[in-house]
Amino acid sequence: MSRNIVHDKTWKENISALEKRAERILSVLGDIWNNPAFENSTTRKEQSEGTYITDVVIPLLRASLEDMPNGNICLSTAERQSLASKFRRNSGEVSKERMGKKPDAMALVNYGGRINELVYAECSRIICNDTKKSNDEVKLWRETLDGISFVNLVCRPLNNQFGIVGVQVAGEDIYLNVLVNDAGGLSRYFHIDHAEIPLTVKSPRRVKPLLRLLLTLRNIMIVNKSLLMQALEQAISNPPRNVNPSPTVSTPPYNN
Repeated sequence: MSRNIVHDKTWKENISALEKRAERILSVLGDIWNNPAFENSTTRKEQSEGTYITDVVIPLLRASLEDMPNGNICLSTAERQSLASKFRRNSGEVSKERMGKKPDAMALVNYGGRINELVYAECSRIICNDTKKSNDEVKLWRETLDGISFVNLVCRPLNNQFGIVGVQVAGEDIYLNVLVNDAGGLSRYFHIDHAEIPLTVKSPRRVKPLLRLLLTLRNIMIVNKSLLMQALEQAISNPPRNVNPSPTVSTPPYNN
């Protein structure tokens, strides 16, 4: 496991590795462009949310997160309930157990027999209305807040460094967000990047921003995975104290 890795605005992989990853993402885009389901606006409107997730969103996320230099990450698409959400919903409850939220996808790490949730993703159909977008924004924020609260109960990764990632796909737009605890323990929700998914080869201007977003996601995950593993190892000999959920400060959203 790589150590002493922090978020310092530098790439954690060399140019050769980044180029290889970019080529993999471009290969996925090529498959999308050859898919008749996304050939024109008429066929795109006919596609369900499930088709969009399966044929576009998950392949792009997987291309970004596969073959990590510090160990594999599992990208789950089974809409399983979030363990962090389930724990928070039932904390202190004595009545019937409540189900946790079910993100469209989660990135999971299994370490020391414990499953940790590092990324949550919410997705709409290709045609997305404002209500769906707003509801998914709120749901994603709550999922990341549950995630950071759960991690802090198990171990105490570095504040102002470790964060839980939220990826939202609303129509053809993809947003990258991270929730991080600051030095005072206050959870802050940052809107890191935004891009448009090029569903056809006729949208070349969308490719570079999407590559940047997906490579940024990968870079964040390399650091976050390292920070989490170190914190879990330290927690074995120094159990962390409980951390109460805290309010969240959000950066302004992107203007469309």
